[in-house]
Amino acid sequence: AYDHEMADWLGNVAPLALLCQQCGGCAAVCPSQRHGGIRPAELMARAVSGSLDPLRESSLWLCARCMSCSERCPSGADVAEVIAHLRERAVVGGEVPAFLREEAQRFLTTGLSFPRTGMTRKMRKELGLPDGEVSAEAVAEAHEICQRTGLGRAVHD
Repeated sequence: AYDHEMADWLGNVAPLALLCQQCGGCAAVCPSQRHGGIRPAELMARAVSGSLDPLRESSLWLCARCMSCSERCPSGADVAEVIAHLRERAVVGGEVPAFLREEAQRFLTTGLSFPRTGMTRKMRKELGLPDGEVSAEAVAEAHEICQRTGLGRAVHD
């Protein structure tokens, strides 16, 4: 089925994406593709043609967000922006990988996006860094920011 919502978004927000020539420049610099992950040129072709369903496209989450694809594109098609939009649509549709949902929940409750383990404490100590404890006030502020900006919607309780 043709994705009219994506076509409207591309036309209004990212019209240069419609100029994608499928040259493969984005694919050549994509670290994720080199390791079997996202295929940016293929994704762009499917997005522009309206045949990509972000609720069923798990490769969206393999993008490293390095922006190399957008920097390399000779047409100015902002591949990274298209991927970000598709991810946003997936989140709104309730499709978020479990590992990202867990990370978001951890951030909302602790202010950290990774677990504090004995190993991380040891490494921080060896490097002369503070323990990395996040104050309750900072966690509350981060939680408030996430709720106000919609970043918290990735966590579905």
